Amino acid sequence: MLKKIKVVKINILGQEYLVKTSANPIYFQKIADYVNSKTEEIITSGVDAKTQQLKIAVLSCLNITDELFSANKEHNKVLDKIKNESQLILESIDEKIK
Repeated sequence: MLKKIKVVKINILGQEYLVKTSANPIYFQKIADYVNSKTEEIITSGVDAKTQQLKIAVLSCLNITDELFSANKEHNKVLDKIKNESQLILESIDEKIK
């Protein structure tokens, strides 16, 4: 089943964007809210929101990407641990069967 494409209106750094997406509009708004929270962190650190919007956007992008990479690294660690423990369990079962 194909998902219907919708146009969602979001606001980031005071600028309105119309985005085509198949995602739930509420979910997409949560993404925009998260981006806005990250831009607000940069603004709060002292970067001028009126004259430094590109800088705010780039720094926010870097921070969000860092969070993504860190989460992926942690996810991969957990997967490796599960694989290793699963392998040990399988080896133990094989030994008991023999």
